[in-house]
Amino acid sequence: MLPVFLLLLLLLLLACPGSSAAGLGVTARTLSPCYSADLRPASERLVSAVGCTVLLTIPPLKASKVVAWEHKNGLGDGVIVSYDPDRPTNTSRPYENRTRFNETDFSLQIVLQREDDGLYRFRSESEATDWFQLRVVEPLSEPEIVGNSSVKAGGNTKLVCNVLDGKADLYWWKKNGELLLGSDHIQFVDNTTLCIVKASMNDSGYYACVVRNEVSQNETSFLLHVQNAANVVLPMILACIIVGSLAGRELERLRPCCLP
Repeated sequence: MLPVFLLLLLLLLLACPGSSAAGLGVTARTLSPCYSADLRPASERLVSAVGCTVLLTIPPLKASKVVAWEHKNGLGDGVIVSYDPDRPTNTSRPYENRTRFNETDFSLQIVLQREDDGLYRFRSESEATDWFQLRVVEPLSEPEIVGNSSVKAGGNTKLVCNVLDGKADLYWWKKNGELLLGSDHIQFVDNTTLCIVKASMNDSGYYACVVRNEVSQNETSFLLHVQNAANVVLPMILACIIVGSLAGRELERLRPCCLP
């Protein structure tokens, strides 16, 4: 007679078909062309980008009739595709027209959407892989810088960097191609906003905001011109002198025939 603990173990295995097999894992990689993600294969975890295609593969399994790919995340869990040789392949509606299942090696290709972030595994009637983590990140759009392009010397100004598509993990600023560091004169607010305190003529130049996340990096530039206050008043004085001088000459020219 078998010992009690062996009987309990046997009953547990019989009650849990499709349990994870030791060392049986999913391998995934992003397929080319995809300019926003690493194309190297990965096990356990992969970071890829919205719009790219990911290939999920498995090692050889024991012979099994019915198999399926499963997905779960914070929004819920379910079957992506199930396969039975005696029936047509069944693809869940959210994955229709953007997945390709290989009936020979059971690999799966998915054109990624943001909602595909989560855990994946392959399951047969007798065994299942470990869960594989796929992180799906939206590539960043080109940022835009909002602010006044001209400021008087001695005044304060700020430039705000906005990203319309995607979420940036890092922001940094450059001036004329060189990294800007914070000081009493140059201040950053959450790195998205650049503040220049008591601007001087030396602050004129091209300012670039650089944004980055796990799958992309982008930047844009902005020309800032700092005006010397004396240079603003002087043209007005010169204009008045020139207009007055021209008016005087016109009067002298017209005086013989039009003026007493």
